[in-house]
Amino acid sequence: MQSNTIAARPQVSPVVYSGLLGRIVQTITPHSEADPVGILGALLSAFSSAATNLPQVVYGTQSQTLSTWIVLIGNTGMGRKGTATRAALQVVKGALPDWAKAAILEGCPQSGPAYVSTLADMNGTAFMIEEEFADLLKVSARYKSFGKAIRRSWEGASISNRTKEAVIHVDAPHVSIIGNVTPAEFSASIGKADRAGGTLNRFLCLYVERSKKIKLSEQISVNAWSELMRPLVREFRNAVAYARDVEEVTVTASAMALWDDKLSEMIDALTLGREAMEQFAARAADHVWRVSALYALADRRDEITTRDLEAAVGLISYMCDSVTYLSPEVANAGASAEDTIATRVEQFVKAAGPEGVNSTALFRKFGRKAAEMNAIISELPYVTMTKVQPQGGGRPALVYRYDTPEEITDRSNELNELDQEEELPEILMEENHKLEPTVAQSPTVETVEKANVEETTPKEESAPVQEAPAVSTFYLSEDEWDEIDAAQSVTPEPETAPEPEPVEQATEEPAVSPEAVKAFLSSEAGAEMLQEILMSMMAKQAAASLPQAGTATKAKTPRRSRAKSTPDALFQAPEVAA
Repeated sequence: MQSNTIAARPQVSPVVYSGLLGRIVQTITPHSEADPVGILGALLSAFSSAATNLPQVVYGTQSQTLSTWIVLIGNTGMGRKGTATRAALQVVKGALPDWAKAAILEGCPQSGPAYVSTLADMNGTAFMIEEEFADLLKVSARYKSFGKAIRRSWEGASISNRTKEAVIHVDAPHVSIIGNVTPAEFSASIGKADRAGGTLNRFLCLYVERSKKIKLSEQISVNAWSELMRPLVREFRNAVAYARDVEEVTVTASAMALWDDKLSEMIDALTLGREAMEQFAARAADHVWRVSALYALADRRDEITTRDLEAAVGLISYMCDSVTYLSPEVANAGASAEDTIATRVEQFVKAAGPEGVNSTALFRKFGRKAAEMNAIISELPYVTMTKVQPQGGGRPALVYRYDTPEEITDRSNELNELDQEEELPEILMEENHKLEPTVAQSPTVETVEKANVEETTPKEESAPVQEAPAVSTFYLSEDEWDEIDAAQSVTPEPETAPEPEPVEQATEEPAVSPEAVKAFLSSEAGAEMLQEILMSMMAKQAAASLPQAGTATKAKTPRRSRAKSTPDALFQAPEVAA
């Protein structure tokens, strides 16, 4: 019988469905009963395997490979674990058919020597699908050689096995794993030996459920499915080709600042300081950087941005919530359920820093109603609540902050000295249960994440809701994909502009000869013109010699009609018959 420390199943932040991987999940989800987060996890693992071991994520002085191991945890028949895995494999096999045949391995070898030998036969690269993940955990806890080999391969470290004939050596193995397990098997298989060995903290444990029920009559046709998926399959293929040429994935300055100022503390707070939970989240920071790099490479970038970092943190946070939801006895480490929730709330608010966290983000994070959350918060002495009036007006928002005892004492002393009679911000109000959660003036990372991907988040209203067929016609061979790449990469030849027609050059007319001028002046017309010129000159001299009594009024030249000066008057269009 499953007992939960959270009232409802853990919620996934919409920001995890960003970039190309998110668009693939959003396209598949309306036509599949699989949980979207399960499809996303399987896609991340497959992409990390197909990208090979060349790209390394570099942050600060550290670097590591991008191998991503996923465990999908769901009830038999209702979790749709296999459905999520098959949906992701359809994309991978359609984009990289030759690689899929060579790299995908059904099942994981169950001993250290067999594990090393299998990787040696596959040139050190394998994408393993383990449907009996509980058996892998048991073998890892029982046999040290197997546990050591599998943990070193996650790190990309060399592994070897000595036999009577020779030493089998695998240098820099590149392994990705997808495991499927039920909640009961997951809880029963988590022993002290395995937690101490650290095998499980190499995996991202994601709880999954069936997202919807689809009737057989509503399933999408094979041709329609092929047309729908072909563009995304091609994008996935191009992303893998890009990733294989990248040696280092670095971090932008803005992403570094976000990690240092806020996200690193949030990741540290996920363990709650409890030893049992630390065994699951001890490598949470490593998972963040690996997944962030995969988000960047999927969008054909070699730098991690703030969006990539937030998406990765959202997925790792969901992993910790899944473990708490499924195995409260492990996550609580002997504490009661309500004590655990109170501690997690306090740590979450503390990790938000001075800005605090708004009520909407806080309530959504823990999947509880406002009345339940306010009752829990009222028992936390260092979590304070303040009303914040938005700049644009409207209802005041509620912001929760973590104040140390020293800060609370200093504030109280300062107010007493000033002896102010103004109303103070309400701290842990008794009327909390009457307040509705609103959006705070300073949104947290989680609320910003939701806003950034709200338009692209898969919606339940997508119609019709149909299940993807098992086989699709977008499968092409490597040669056919290459032909498509070559055809779309050919650029058309630039059109040559027509040669301008030769323009005839006007020849200059020769100047008038002096003989012609003399002949003209001696004619009757020339004599009349000379006479007019002389009379005009004499009139000007006479006018200049007269005394100027005043300024003569300049005669106005007749002005052209304004109507005739307009373009409509100058260029009259022919009337069109009505």
